[in-house]
Amino acid sequence: MFPSHCSVCEEDLPLGTVCVCVCVCVCVCVCLPLSTLRRTNEATSGVLTSSPSLSHTRLTWSVFPSPSVLEILQLVKKRDLLLADTHILELEQECNESAAAATEPEDAGSSSVKDGGRRKAKDVELLYEELQKELWAVVRESLRSPTAGPNLGLVVQVLQQEEQTDKDWAASEAAAPGGPRPRRLKQRWREAVEAVAGGSLPQETEFTAGELDGYLDRLRARVVDDLGAAKRNVVSIYPEEYQPFEVYVQSYHQAVARRLQAITENQLEITDIYSLLDWLHNMYNRDVLGTVCITSPFSRSHLSPLLPSETVDRLELDCLNSVRAKVTTELSQVLEEEEKRWMETLHIEEYQITLAKTVIQRLQVDLERSASINRSLGSRVAQCSLNGLADFLYSFQRKVEMFHEGMQSGMFGDNEDGYVSKTIALVNCCPPFRGFVQRCAQCDPSVSEDSLRRANKALDHIVQQGVRVLSERLYLHIRPFFERLVKRKWLSNTEPYEQIEALIKEHFKKYHRMDSPPYQLLVAEVHRRVVMEYLRSVMRGRIICTSAKMRKRMAGRLRDEGTQIKVLFKDLESLSSWLDSSLSHISEIIQLEDVPSIQMEVGVLVREFPDVRKKHVSAILNIRGMTRQAERQEILNIVKDIESSDGGGSGSGLARLSRDHALFSEVPVTSEVHCLNVGLSRIALTASSCFSTLRPRPRKTRTSVQENPDDVL
Repeated sequence: MFPSHCSVCEEDLPLGTVCVCVCVCVCVCVCLPLSTLRRTNEATSGVLTSSPSLSHTRLTWSVFPSPSVLEILQLVKKRDLLLADTHILELEQECNESAAAATEPEDAGSSSVKDGGRRKAKDVELLYEELQKELWAVVRESLRSPTAGPNLGLVVQVLQQEEQTDKDWAASEAAAPGGPRPRRLKQRWREAVEAVAGGSLPQETEFTAGELDGYLDRLRARVVDDLGAAKRNVVSIYPEEYQPFEVYVQSYHQAVARRLQAITENQLEITDIYSLLDWLHNMYNRDVLGTVCITSPFSRSHLSPLLPSETVDRLELDCLNSVRAKVTTELSQVLEEEEKRWMETLHIEEYQITLAKTVIQRLQVDLERSASINRSLGSRVAQCSLNGLADFLYSFQRKVEMFHEGMQSGMFGDNEDGYVSKTIALVNCCPPFRGFVQRCAQCDPSVSEDSLRRANKALDHIVQQGVRVLSERLYLHIRPFFERLVKRKWLSNTEPYEQIEALIKEHFKKYHRMDSPPYQLLVAEVHRRVVMEYLRSVMRGRIICTSAKMRKRMAGRLRDEGTQIKVLFKDLESLSSWLDSSLSHISEIIQLEDVPSIQMEVGVLVREFPDVRKKHVSAILNIRGMTRQAERQEILNIVKDIESSDGGGSGSGLARLSRDHALFSEVPVTSEVHCLNVGLSRIALTASSCFSTLRPRPRKTRTSVQENPDDVL
């Protein structure tokens, strides 16, 4: 395969050797073994190392002439970067030698030497400028080029060669400040990577007010894509000590910070502020650094904040100021417009209005956005919202009060159906408002107590006023029929109670449109009022039973209508079932014959209704016709004993009893007959009725019912 004779040196070649001819000014022949033939990266044409085993080696060193500046520049343009840098270093060395020679005593040629040295120094600097342009161009292009490895490898070799030259220069005696060394190309490389990052990311001028979230999303996508490309195409080319991936991460991090700082120099819209704060606190760490770290773990400790803390504080303060302006200005306008609409739509039966929905939607945007950013900002925005909302709800309460005052005074005409529906609609605003208030208060209960109390107080007042208006209007319709209960004709006439039940059902067709829990308060109040008015009719003592048959008949009637009341309010979803047993206990007291059984039933009644007093039990005993003083006293003593065992008199017991469970305390006793003989009482009542016929009768009114002497048996 290889010739066994060298035609130049005319000698036989040993097996496994080849003859290489090198021409400088003369042709020199060197015979080398194939295993030792190699090309070096020296500035000369190369060093050919001969094998000691060859006795006929002619020469071990040959020298080419140094290339010109133009030739070096061509090497740079062709991106033969390592060779070009090597020649530039040679040229720089010649400059240094010329400079050293210029310091010797002047002779005739010293000025020309100095001029030549200065020209070479300029050439070196120009060549370094061109070399760096190509170096950083390769760095820039290699990011997205999977085939840029060879050129980038030359860049790395140049950096290493230059770093070594800087070290050698620093260790030499010729090192002096102010010269071209150290060139610090490794630092320039980092700056080049920063320039790559700065040029790759979307510019801040591409940001449009109100659309910062879109710009930040483009920023996120570009950072993630570029760092992924760096990991795939670039990082493996660099030595580990360069920490290339960390350099790229740091460069892109700083480029992002510069974009955000430029954006925050101008006033931002509130939507853009929320987007930016969310990006700073969450999305950048999660969706940018977190995504990159999955495939290429790195330390985040060296990354500085994207924005100074003063800037972040200013942005958060802008959020709070926006919320304050919203609850003081915008919501006040909403309430004014809503109040006008109440008057204009009285002729329309509407049971829902959009006030609560509108207010909550406007405040909920800030609450949700701030809470998604971080807990601290969410808590501050929630507290600010709650403070403003408490003031707003008080204004709402005053508007509702004026509305009711105007309707009840006839200022807005007589529109019963419209008034009822509007009252329900106003009450229906309270549950969503209350839920939103509670949500705001949960963010920081320690500082929300006062505002929470004020807000709930206003809502309670609106609900209570609405319940009072509706229950009173219902009572105006059913009151005449209560006047006809527990009379002689009542025993054989079911019409009064049937009318009461029918009117309640009719009204609750509308009242059912009220939302819970206010509806539960309304039905509980109506339930309590109906039972209480029924008890008032009983306590008037307009029937006195004279026989066991009569007692049984009356007790049965009380029991039946008590059961009907229970069923009625169960269908209306009343939760006040504790009221239902009052009439059944009274019916048992009236019907029972033996004193011990009556005592036991009275004890149960007093236990279930602690506000029952002796006068109530006495009135019931009058109805059943019990006139024996001893028996009455035995039964009444049960009430006294229970009151004593409960630890106090009537005052302390009632003080502990809330109005929600007070029933008999609001039931007056208008007729008591203690020890009169039944016959005498009948004579007295009959005589009284005779005298009353001789007196002119008062004119009947809508709210009064004439007593009939036949009502007492």
